[in-house]
Amino acid sequence: MNASADPLVSIVIPVYNGSNYLAEAIESALSQTYSNIEILVINDGSTDDGKTERVAQSYGSRIRYFSKENGGVASALNMGIEKMAGSFFSWLSHDDLFVSEKIVRQMDALAHAASSESICYSNYYVFTDDPADTVPISLKGVPPEHFRYWLTVENVLHGCTLLIPKAAFTTCGTFNTSLRTTQDYDLWFRMAKKFAFVHVPEMLVKARSHAHQDSHKLAGTALKECDALLSGFVAQLGIDELKAGSGQPGAVSYARVAASMRSRGFVEAGLVATKLCIKHLSGESPYTKVLALFVLTRGALMQYITKPIKGLIPPSVRSTIRQWLAGGTKKGPPGAETVRGMGLKEKFSEVYDKNIFRGSKSRSGEGSDLVQTAVIRREMPRLLRELGIKTLLDAPCGDWYWMRHMDLPVDRYIGADIVEALVAKNREEFGSEKIGFECIDLAEGELPKADLIFSRDCLVHLSFADALKIIANFKRSGATYLLTTTFTARTSNEDLGTGFWRPLNKQLSPFNFPAPMLLINEECTEGLNMFTDKCLGLWKLQDINLQ
Repeated sequence: MNASADPLVSIVIPVYNGSNYLAEAIESALSQTYSNIEILVINDGSTDDGKTERVAQSYGSRIRYFSKENGGVASALNMGIEKMAGSFFSWLSHDDLFVSEKIVRQMDALAHAASSESICYSNYYVFTDDPADTVPISLKGVPPEHFRYWLTVENVLHGCTLLIPKAAFTTCGTFNTSLRTTQDYDLWFRMAKKFAFVHVPEMLVKARSHAHQDSHKLAGTALKECDALLSGFVAQLGIDELKAGSGQPGAVSYARVAASMRSRGFVEAGLVATKLCIKHLSGESPYTKVLALFVLTRGALMQYITKPIKGLIPPSVRSTIRQWLAGGTKKGPPGAETVRGMGLKEKFSEVYDKNIFRGSKSRSGEGSDLVQTAVIRREMPRLLRELGIKTLLDAPCGDWYWMRHMDLPVDRYIGADIVEALVAKNREEFGSEKIGFECIDLAEGELPKADLIFSRDCLVHLSFADALKIIANFKRSGATYLLTTTFTARTSNEDLGTGFWRPLNKQLSPFNFPAPMLLINEECTEGLNMFTDKCLGLWKLQDINLQ
């Protein structure tokens, strides 16, 4: 392309305390093969003793640098829009990277778009440490007229893949500064009413995934904000737009949206879709009415099992429905009844010997396969490095199926489990100078010294009494940190009773943990997406007070 004839593209990089990654982002912007670009770095009031500013200023006249009081990413992006000289806007997060062909490919796509009022987006990669070691995220792409429906029911669009004409901001407005985590989706939805979103089926961005991102630090805030935003989206989707996007009759379309929202924990959005479904039932055929009501009922059951309302459904009935929705039986996994009443050692030895969890890859169950642990394997190495962890205690370690596939940036790893045969097998297959395994009763045994205790999918299988004994033993061990499973959307905890498993929110009674230092959402898809609130929470053990 001829730079003198090509429109100027403004790449805007908002940053807050980002000296660790900012240079990489700027370099990826400078490496664009589309030469008519400008790069604006907006320092959103960093408080790192000038480190971020020094990185930006080191690029001299190759970038345009602006500094402002801290106001959040939306305010920083809005300043970039105000200051940009280009005809097109491209957002680059300070911790992400552009592929060198990003701008040229998208400018070419816009040049060939059916409408001059178009915005393009692309596929992208996700990585943790090494930009060469990536996971591709391929979007299916939808017709522009279906885009708002797609944006409502799927959460996969990455804002840094977009290329936006500046005119779109004049027509549709800028980022809403009152939103902390959904300011991008809010704007894209508004823009999609006026502009056609065109998919470029190429990987043009490398998105870094790490533990300090707002999506992890603001997990609770994000859920509430997303629920409110999606409620508005559902209300604004016209019936014709909804039917076209879903390919279903109006009432069924709303019912499916309601079920989708409820299963992901978006209660208010699910309620809005439910009311609209009922409103549009009149005039539908008898078959469509029955189908819509069936989808609504199933979705409602998912909501009450995912985020139970106290007193609405008795615990025993709730447990039965949860197992039914997950494809199991009310008694739990086949064979579970044979271990009820056993001590911990006998119970979990039997689980291991008979593969009671029915895992096809791991005897620890489907939650320990490579799909359900993908996020953990990306995020946990980063967290261990940032915390400076030298010794890691994995309690319990299970059969070490997925952990063997994860980078362990520690000097010493110790896997602890109560099942002797499992520990012996792990020692034989995986033991080394760095990696060891020990047979320990987590409730009563003496735990080896470690900087961090990692305890995933353990306490959910135990009674309150046993779970509290283990936490007390963790505290006695002298470890600094605990990284453990918590279900953040639960409003109450149930004791185990005669069951075999249930979700637990560690911030509720009887645990009463304080707010976590950090949350890593596992993006769990088990049980028909009923456990999307499953997270790993990080706490300092000294901050946990057992009453």
